[in-house]
Amino acid sequence: MKKLNPVMRFFAKIILVLPLLTGLMFTCSCNQGNASRNQKMSCGAEKLSKDKTSFLADNHQGYLFSSGITQTNHEAHSGNFSVLATKKHPYVFSITLKNIGPDQYYKVSVWKKSSPDKGALVVSDKTAKRLYLITNKPKTKDAKGWEKLEIDFFTPPNFAAEELKIYCWSIHGDSVYFDDLTIVNTEKKYPVYKEDPLIVVLDTSNYKKFITKRIKAFNAGVLQTEQSDWVKGILFSNNKMMKAKLRLKGDWLDHLVGDKWSFRIKMRKNYVWKRLRVFSIQTPFARGFLYEWYSHVLYSSQDILTTRYGFTPLIMGNKSKGLYAWEEHFTKQLVEYRQRREGPILKFSEEAFWQIQRIAKETCRWPDFPAYNCSVIEPFSQNKTVKNRVLYREFLIGAQLMNQYKYNIGKPADIFDLPRLAKYYAMLDITHARHGMAWHNQRFYYNPVICKLEPIAYDGFTDHLSFDFTINDNMAWQVLSGKKTIPENYNFYYLFEDSTFVTLYLNYLKKFSRAGFTDSMKNLFKKDAVYYDSLIRLEFPLERFDTGFLTKSARGVREYLPKLEDFLKTQIAGNSLHAHIIPEDNTDSVTLFKAPSFYVTAYLESSNPDSIVIEVHNFFGKKIKLLGTGSKKRYIQTFFTKPVFVAPYKKGNHGVVKRVVSEPGSSFLFFQVEGTEELYTAFINPWPYPKGITPQQELAAKASIKNAMLVDTIINHKIYIKKGNTTLNSKFVIPKGYQVFFEPGTHIDLVSKALILSYSPVFINGTGNNPVIISSSDGTGNGFTVLQANKRSKIEYVKFEKMNTLNYKGWTLSGSVTFYESDVDINHAEFNNNGCEDALNIVRSDFNLRNSRFSNTWGDAFDSDFSRGLVDSVLFTNIGNDAIDFSGSRIKITNSTINGAKDKGVSGGEDSHLMVENTSISNANIGLASKDLSTLDVTDSKIKNCQYGLVLLQKKPEYGPASMKLNKVTIQKSKVRMLIEKGSKVIFNGKTIKGDKKKVAEMFY
Repeated sequence: MKKLNPVMRFFAKIILVLPLLTGLMFTCSCNQGNASRNQKMSCGAEKLSKDKTSFLADNHQGYLFSSGITQTNHEAHSGNFSVLATKKHPYVFSITLKNIGPDQYYKVSVWKKSSPDKGALVVSDKTAKRLYLITNKPKTKDAKGWEKLEIDFFTPPNFAAEELKIYCWSIHGDSVYFDDLTIVNTEKKYPVYKEDPLIVVLDTSNYKKFITKRIKAFNAGVLQTEQSDWVKGILFSNNKMMKAKLRLKGDWLDHLVGDKWSFRIKMRKNYVWKRLRVFSIQTPFARGFLYEWYSHVLYSSQDILTTRYGFTPLIMGNKSKGLYAWEEHFTKQLVEYRQRREGPILKFSEEAFWQIQRIAKETCRWPDFPAYNCSVIEPFSQNKTVKNRVLYREFLIGAQLMNQYKYNIGKPADIFDLPRLAKYYAMLDITHARHGMAWHNQRFYYNPVICKLEPIAYDGFTDHLSFDFTINDNMAWQVLSGKKTIPENYNFYYLFEDSTFVTLYLNYLKKFSRAGFTDSMKNLFKKDAVYYDSLIRLEFPLERFDTGFLTKSARGVREYLPKLEDFLKTQIAGNSLHAHIIPEDNTDSVTLFKAPSFYVTAYLESSNPDSIVIEVHNFFGKKIKLLGTGSKKRYIQTFFTKPVFVAPYKKGNHGVVKRVVSEPGSSFLFFQVEGTEELYTAFINPWPYPKGITPQQELAAKASIKNAMLVDTIINHKIYIKKGNTTLNSKFVIPKGYQVFFEPGTHIDLVSKALILSYSPVFINGTGNNPVIISSSDGTGNGFTVLQANKRSKIEYVKFEKMNTLNYKGWTLSGSVTFYESDVDINHAEFNNNGCEDALNIVRSDFNLRNSRFSNTWGDAFDSDFSRGLVDSVLFTNIGNDAIDFSGSRIKITNSTINGAKDKGVSGGEDSHLMVENTSISNANIGLASKDLSTLDVTDSKIKNCQYGLVLLQKKPEYGPASMKLNKVTIQKSKVRMLIEKGSKVIFNGKTIKGDKKKVAEMFY
């Protein structure tokens, strides 16, 4: 294949403006003949028609501009005359172009002189419904006080021999001078980028499918996507060819204007682009240019979950489409890249909301339907989630949490990782990136380790950039100052009436608004900001990123923070954060029958081999008649014995609920609206309606440390565990705010699935002669778990024996001993005969593991994800899987011995960096393994009697090849000394050995 020259790139230049609804009528306008492509016409108000009622175009005598009577010589931008718009003549310089076709690109400009914001330039179609653009914001100003207004635009794709009106307007009837109106109909001109582009290649039939879908979206007023919209395509980048699927994306039409369309892209098979498997590309204009990128880097710097975001030139159909913003989609790669364990990402379904937009577009009436209440809590990657037993179980718990949030049930701390939620809300007041806070834009990650939700920050800006740095723009102030709200906004009241959340939120707001913090952030990202701003300005030369934006925003927060703090504390203290929820009225007959399928939801409540139970929720304002079900949407396969009627929805969170029994394999519910014959369908969500509390909430509710059988005394928030032998047959849960002490000689036997779960740091103080023993004589003990302790734990001289892991009603961890976001020092510990996936699992923590022993484990001995730490003088014997397995971690392993591991001795994966020194590995299947961008630096170590001495491979396409550097390392009696996949490499005593094997991962996984 011929390589493309990466230097010569031509890009589009476009400034898009969203249509604004208006009832504006024109008082006068001159009709013209057909407009032709690639022409320029201008009018300087110098030449009048013979009857002096119109102006002649300077360069096209056949074109007339209205309001010749308003010619004046009092002011002129050029020549001797201009046009004076007044209260009597507010519309001037008007021209109507006829027979305008679809996707025509125009650049219109005019000079005006007046008080600020008094005069405007307007472009409109005949009805001002499909196209209406207006600007009164000048792009430049000359020395004489004249300001230039500009509108660059494309005509809609559903234009067909339409009229296009262009005119100037004195908005409030003030005196405004206009001069030198210019209209250019041309093709786009593109700058040249040196950066490597993303190239998209589609066949003609697939491209035509996009054209058809786009026109359909413009006719409807919004883009509503379907599974059938995906088409196959080929991508090129960095001289690599990649297979992908694409569809149009973006609900609003600003994503589909002109020739710069937005796309969702799914990479096929093992292909990735920028380590992304699924991502979107869109015009930077739709996301606030550099402001969106800036908000993402701020979120990332504070460990707030967010999508990866950047910019790339795009070439499509062998033509440049200019600079695009790319953004990661909601897949497991998002959370893993941000160093979280894979878990479902959840959202509220949006279909009912967007149907409202379509109805409003079609009928010019806004239907007041309960789109929020009837929205379904659903996972991304739905098919994968439902089919995967672990993910499905986690989704069900996450859906319970989302339902509690949706209807303000319980405390926010029981639903969310509250510090991260508060941090996110505080950062929103710094970035002003709040578009993603609309209920239908909110996305949450279910963290399967802590059994709570985390917000995912994204989609902060639209094309309307306007900033107010006063308290009036603070989200809490805006929402809580009102006495009325709509159901979907009551969540803000729910959060801000919680004193714990408010305290965290205010603390983070203080932190983020400090001058020192904002200065450090600006300095940290300054180089990248300057670079990306330069790319944007090549295509959008009039766009200016305000480099002082963050400073201004932080200063504004500091100024209003005392007032906000007093307001919130007063409201909470007075218990006055209550607003009247405005009831919905879904009885409008004009719009009602355009929405039945969107307002009836169905859930698979239970199933067995010969029947299923379906729970139906009716949010529709009429009685409905349930007829039957089917596996496909086209026809009923199983009719109910007799029709089932469901009463009309009037009010309430859950609709009118009815359960029915049908045949297994049903995916659709069929119904009619009473009094009609039309057949409607509702998809049967393959999960039950979320209700009840989560396993973590259930455990927390049972916690009672004062009367717990393990507790000896509690002094000043210090819990002392009983010495001697204790058999525990219940769940022992320790909340935050304590320190937990285990004294020498303590022996706890966990039976009947008992567990120890602490949200506070633990201090196990055994001795060599009198160690602490935590074991499970019946092998059912549900683990020793420490989650998000706010202080470093210390463990010495302890034995963990015959333990299993936390496994309670779907909340399942992997370690018999687990530390999550809880730093720990472990010295002289033994992990023996543990029967779960990991004997010790440390996640997102800093640790020291010294002088310890692992033996006879069923699975991995020590597994750590996204951590930093030291493994020093540790012995591993008879390990059922990996002895040491690290992912996304930075670890030093020294003075350690591994003798017997059924899989790997030491494994580094997912961009880990391991230093291994003075370590011996024998009798393992694989001595040392490095995979997925990981690096092992090994010195003074021995590998003996292993099936494979070294293995290097790439398992996950979103990562990359692996490497090892070995110095003074011996490999003895291994059947395969080195197995190195192509792309990976080993540097052995200074000599580079490149891999040549293919598909090595398939040999082991």
